[in-house]
Amino acid sequence: MTTHAIEIRRLLPADAALYRDIRLEALRFSPEAFGSAYETESVHPVGWFAERLAGAVVILGAFRGGELAGIVGFIAAEGPKRQHKGALVSMYVRQQARRAGVGRLLVDAALALAAQSVELVQLVVVKGNEPACRLYQRAGFVEYGLEKHALKIDGHYYDDILMAKDLLGRA
Repeated sequence: MTTHAIEIRRLLPADAALYRDIRLEALRFSPEAFGSAYETESVHPVGWFAERLAGAVVILGAFRGGELAGIVGFIAAEGPKRQHKGALVSMYVRQQARRAGVGRLLVDAALALAAQSVELVQLVVVKGNEPACRLYQRAGFVEYGLEKHALKIDGHYYDDILMAKDLLGRA
C-alpha cells in the first residue's frame, strides 16, 4: 500500500456502517488503547454511529479504494477558557495498513484541521505502544505527563502517556 493511493476525508453519517466496523475492530483488538469498550459499543445499531459522525467530534478516515484503512478523531475544546486547544482521539489503523504511512497521513490531516481552530493539540497514548509514540513524536508531539492506572482491563492496569503539540511553535 502506498500513501499515494490513500484518500483522507471526513466520515459522514452515510459512512456509519464502515465506521462501526472499524471502531468495533479497534475496540476488540486494542482494548487498552481506548476508554470505551467493545461490549459497550457493539450493542449499538448503525444509526448510533451515524449520530456520532454528525456530532462535535470530526472523524477522518483513510480510504484505499473503498476500504476504510484507518481513522482518527479531532475534537475542539469548548468554552472561552479552553477553546484554544483540541484533542486527537480514537486513532486506529488496521493491521494490514500499518507501516504504510496511513497513520502519518491521518495525523497530518487531523493537525491541518486542528490548525484552523486551535493553538494546541493534545492526545493520550497507552504506555508501551512504541510505534504510536514514535509516530506522534515524528509529528512534533512531546510528552508532558503520565496518567498512572488510566485503564483497568481484566485486573491489569494500563498507564497513559500525555502528549501535546503547540501549533504556534512555542516551546
